[in-house]
Amino acid sequence: LFDLLADSPYLTPTGDRLHRLPHHVSFSVTHPPETEEGVTGKTLVRQLNLAGIAISAGSACSSGKLNPSPVLLAMGYPESAALAGIRLTLGRDTTEADVDWTAMVLQQVLARLIGHSSLVLTP
Repeated sequence: LFDLLADSPYLTPTGDRLHRLPHHVSFSVTHPPETEEGVTGKTLVRQLNLAGIAISAGSACSSGKLNPSPVLLAMGYPESAALAGIRLTLGRDTTEADVDWTAMVLQQVLARLIGHSSLVLTP
């Protein structure tokens, strides 16, 4: 999943690219210069939940709070990046098709929210 999303124009990987848990990925929403910022991690959680995909914003210990991710803040990320953070965790039953679907839907939702709705992705 990390490899499918790492080059996204809408996401910036957070944390070290190599030293990370194998089942865990986290990103911060990136806004192209010509767009206004405003898509938060919480917005993505709601939109992807509607699509049947469960993701989280912030750390596991702060689930449900509207504050910026304390983990991203402690790592030196600005508050805007910490508010725009998302976390995806894969389980033992997650299939490659699940990963591909999640990456595609996430990119499409981001394109729509950021204003590039003409972007069409295929699995």
